[in-house]
Amino acid sequence: MATLNIQLRIESNDVFSDQLDLLVSDVITTGNPCIGMSTIAATNVGGDNIIAPNVDSTKYVYIKHTGVDANGAAVTTDLTVEDTDNVRFGKLGPGEFMLVPHSKGAAKGVQLETSSGVIVAEYAYFTKA
Repeated sequence: MATLNIQLRIESNDVFSDQLDLLVSDVITTGNPCIGMSTIAATNVGGDNIIAPNVDSTKYVYIKHTGVDANGAAVTTDLTVEDTDNVRFGKLGPGEFMLVPHSKGAAKGVQLETSSGVIVAEYAYFTKA
């Protein structure tokens, strides 16, 4: 078994009248299956863009909309994050990212779908041990 050290920091001096400074961290034990940092040229057909397999366990899934297409040209369209039953649970704009513990039960995976065109996305997933 392996471990992931995860930290999330949110800070701002001007969102609220008081300073915002939030830091949370955790150590997560992971097992198989998992896949390290990868990229995919996602299209508007979600079933062609499965990034995490159908396994009946919790997966920690990292996804980033890189803001470019397969040729490196800038894109402004959204990247939809869905389970493999086409149920959306996230939407990312250019440069946005997410880390989500995905556990849908009944062996659902994770897929990506563009609103149009092709978007290069970074991703990785780790199965909870």
